[in-house]
Amino acid sequence: MRLSHLPLFTLLLLPLWLVGCGRGPLLSGAILFQEQFVAGQTADWYTERDELGQSYVAEESLLIALDAADMAQYTALQEPLFDDFVVEVDATQLEGSLNNSYGLLFRLQSNEAFYRFDITGTGLFVVEKQTAAGQWQRFSNGWQESAAIVQGLGRVNRLKVSAVGTALTFYINDQQVASFVDGSFPSGKIALDASTFGQGGLVVSFDNVVVRRP
Repeated sequence: MRLSHLPLFTLLLLPLWLVGCGRGPLLSGAILFQEQFVAGQTADWYTERDELGQSYVAEESLLIALDAADMAQYTALQEPLFDDFVVEVDATQLEGSLNNSYGLLFRLQSNEAFYRFDITGTGLFVVEKQTAAGQWQRFSNGWQESAAIVQGLGRVNRLKVSAVGTALTFYINDQQVASFVDGSFPSGKIALDASTFGQGGLVVSFDNVVVRRP
């Protein structure tokens, strides 16, 4: 999905349901969803392509490539919704300025309501939420430095978010970097995102997505 540098999304809304509804309780650590990506199969991920950027599955990963500057795009898992969960993904910047960002959106309610956890190739991260078009609230103190981030092109960073009720905890390469309490969004979709700042040419690869019961 495309947005004009972060605020404006074009979200495809489909019938969804909460994971586990109508089932017995799942054990802690039980896998709710996993994806290793197979070329030619987009599964339930919404992908798109135009002259500004594209998202597609190739070489056993999902790639987001942005040709234009000052723009952002995400690829959402269309179903199901998740309430309490732990999500992990391997993220690798392959091309572009290291000042660009990439990461996870979660508890996506609509095109204007979600949480965002992004990192840069220069070792910064941010945690924030959008509550309406153009209205953002940052939980982190701006873009914060973290020694947990492996900097540079072609370097894999394992991002992890634990969302249990109102408790939101964030990890980079198994190191906790932030923890906040917020009850704005109790459930929602997950998505993979990338953003350019100042110049285009960004390519980011995502792989090994796993969502577990906390």
